[in-house]
Parts: sequence; C-alpha cells; structure tokens
Amino acid sequence: MKIAIASQNRRTSTAHAGKCTHFWVVDSEQGSCVSLRLLPEQMLSQSAGLDGHPLQQVDVVLALSAGQPLAQRLAAIGTVLALTEESDPLRAAQAWLAGRKTAVQMPGKGRCQMMIRRA
Repeated sequence: MKIAIASQNRRTSTAHAGKCTHFWVVDSEQGSCVSLRLLPEQMLSQSAGLDGHPLQQVDVVLALSAGQPLAQRLAAIGTVLALTEESDPLRAAQAWLAGRKTAVQMPGKGRCQMMIRRA
C-alpha cells in the first residue's frame, strides 16, 4: 500500500492537502519512504483532472485538513483522502496501516475543515 502524507515543510504533517506541493510517499510493501515534490500547477487544488497526476499512484492521502470536494476527486481515481491529527508523517502512515483510521467524511462545502475527532 502506498500512502502520501501532506508535508509542506518536509518535517511535519500539514494542513490544506489541496494546496500542498510536498508529500512523503510511504510504500508499506517496499518498506520505503520517498519525497514527492509537485509543481505549483500540480497542486491538487489547481489540477483540473487527476488522471495521470503523480499522486494517482497512491492508495491513501493523509493530511491535517482537506475539503470534501478534494475527497470526491481523489475517490474518482481510486484514492482515499483521510485526515489525521498525527504531526509526524511516518507515525501518521503507521497509524493508518495499524487500522487507526480517521473518518474520511469531511463537513463543509469546499472550504478546508480541520479534523474534529481523534483517530
């Protein structure tokens, strides 16, 4: 399973998945973690369609916050968007793999919503 964690500052999990240009991609089968830097026009909020997007290769995108429209767009390419309160990107991925999953349901009408429940 491949999990991308939004990490704009490259140290911690960050909010606003749609505006993030840096993700850590954890591959649980390979035991690897690689850096993925997106061009500004590849930001999830800027991409018209996600077919062929670099994040299309992942199964899950984790972030501190994101909006429901982004979750729907990612779901259309087979990727789950989930929120985490875990500030360490690797621990966020480990929590997801261990089954401590947060709800993928995000309230609001497109505005980024902060997580309201603990995993």
